[in-house]
Amino acid sequence: MSLKEKSRFLGLGCYGGKQAKEFIVGYGYKGNAVNGSEQDLRALGNTPKFQLQGFDGFGGHRERALDCLAENNEFMNFVDSIKEDIVFLLFGGGGSTGSGCATILAEMLLQEKNEEDGKPKKIVCPVIALPSSDEAIVKHSNAYQAVQELQELVGSGLGSTFFINNDIGKDYATINSTFAKFLDTFLTNNSYGELNNFDESERLEMLRDGGAMIMSLMKGGTDRSLMLDKLSKSGIFAPIETNKICEHIGIIHAGNDNGDIEANMVISEFGKPNNVFQGYNGRSTLIAVSGLDYPVSHVSKLGDLARTAYEERQRNKNQVKKLGDLSFMNDEPEIIVEEKKKPSKLELLQRRMKK
Repeated sequence: MSLKEKSRFLGLGCYGGKQAKEFIVGYGYKGNAVNGSEQDLRALGNTPKFQLQGFDGFGGHRERALDCLAENNEFMNFVDSIKEDIVFLLFGGGGSTGSGCATILAEMLLQEKNEEDGKPKKIVCPVIALPSSDEAIVKHSNAYQAVQELQELVGSGLGSTFFINNDIGKDYATINSTFAKFLDTFLTNNSYGELNNFDESERLEMLRDGGAMIMSLMKGGTDRSLMLDKLSKSGIFAPIETNKICEHIGIIHAGNDNGDIEANMVISEFGKPNNVFQGYNGRSTLIAVSGLDYPVSHVSKLGDLARTAYEERQRNKNQVKKLGDLSFMNDEPEIIVEEKKKPSKLELLQRRMKK
């Protein structure tokens, strides 16, 4: 059975549904879009769906996920019955439905353990689209909290996490399709060569790695330095940390030798891994790096943006201009009150009604 047959994609929330559709409709993977919003689900056409009953979106409040999942037994039973070995959880970090449900579902999917080594039976890989810098405060805050919760699950056996960087542009459809092409190439590779092969067990090893994972495709004639820069800094993934910590490097060479790119070039950019896996005669050159640190610097910037914007709003609230007192226009006798605070209109009304 290929890795494609062993995989299932759960698209949570608006972004998650769109990204899941790329894999399900575009490449024939098993999967489902999950959302409380009927409108969002309708937009996905014939993509298999689960509508979360009683929750037409969370209105930005990701904490509502607990109530939502508790009241949707049919969906929870479905998740509990997933047979596939690899589950990709696709969600927008800035949203509330996806970012609220994803970390809970990830923890749930990791509960079943192998008897021999106590490790999770399933490989659970989150795919989180990080909001762009110009989005609303709540989106930055939601993404920050979601990443914190994912970090806490790494020690519980969470697999590789893919951080999509929406700061690179507004053409989200292209970003979604690019990621789908990268991951599909990784999962379905069946190329072989005399020197070595990047086999299924090696790709599973990379998906099991806790931490961040990135990948990219290089066509013939592409500048190798530019490709490495896109892979680590300016591509569809959030910029990686500069500490050069990684677990595995995988390369599928486009030819039958290392003429497209040398492994040492990749190692010099990302650090010395535990192992380098190489295959040959791929349709194009694929580079994948797993076991990277989470992009803490990038996510911290989102947290700083949320904090700064919140503090600015609070300052502005404190500076709201109020209308002046026009009581001098009132011909009625002054109402003497003992309270130091000026009575509200309701209080004045209530006093008059008592007379």
